[in-house]
Amino acid sequence: MPENTTPLINGRAYDWSMIEFNFSFTSSSQQVYGIKAIKWNRNRKVESNYGVGSQPISRGYGNWTYSASIDLDYATQVAFQEVSPDGTLMGLGEFDLIVHFAHPEDGRTVTTTLHKCIFSEDVMEANQDDTDLHYEFQLNPGYITPFS
Repeated sequence: MPENTTPLINGRAYDWSMIEFNFSFTSSSQQVYGIKAIKWNRNRKVESNYGVGSQPISRGYGNWTYSASIDLDYATQVAFQEVSPDGTLMGLGEFDLIVHFAHPEDGRTVTTTLHKCIFSEDVMEANQDDTDLHYEFQLNPGYITPFS
C-alpha cells in the first residue's frame, strides 16, 4: 500500500458532510440535498494474452464500463418528477451529476462528473412504520470523469 503523501488537515479525512451534488437537467445546474447515498464504478476489461508456454506474454485492454446508483429521499424524487416533461424520472432524459468534495480546512475541491446519466425506473417504496422514505435508483451513466 502506498504511503499517504497528502497529510490530513487538522486530522480530517474526506467525509459525507463535504459532498455537494449538482444535477444538470437543463442548461443550468441545480444543487440537491435529499441524497442518502451515492455509488459509482468504472471498470476496464483487462485480459492476459498467451503464446508459447503457460505464462502470459502481453495484456489486452477492452472496453470501459460504468455503473452508478443514488439513494434519493421521496421529497427529492417528487421534485424531480415535477420538472420532468412526463412526470416520471425516466422523462428527465440524460443529465450530468456533478459531485464536489469541498475540503473546508484547506479550500480544495475535488470534482467527479457522472455524464449522460438516465433513470430507468420510477419507484415508490414504503413500509409500515417507515420514518424516512427513500429508494436506491440506478443512474446508468454514459461515462464518468474522475477527479478534476
